[in-house]
Amino acid sequence: RSGKTDYREVLTEQDFAVFAKLRTLRKELADGEGIPVYAVLTNEQLAELVQRRVQSAAALREIAGVGEARVEKYGDALLRLLREAFVAAGATPPEPAGAA
Repeated sequence: RSGKTDYREVLTEQDFAVFAKLRTLRKELADGEGIPVYAVLTNEQLAELVQRRVQSAAALREIAGVGEARVEKYGDALLRLLREAFVAAGATPPEPAGAA
């Protein structure tokens, strides 16, 4: 595929670090279910999670191709990682408790 995106070029260094953590988590989730990683989320979807600073289930549902089933199945793990990463980086203030 010639149209492959290099996310190191697309994302800031800080965002790429979060993206890399998401890819590791996605691999763990996929391996646990015996499915290919793209069946969890695509690289494009992972990058969008980072770029949009997704920190709630509602925001997760706004990503193209992420339906209710994926939010139910992977939402908690993804959101936990995203919140921790953004708070640690000081990128965005954490959402108030109960906002999800």
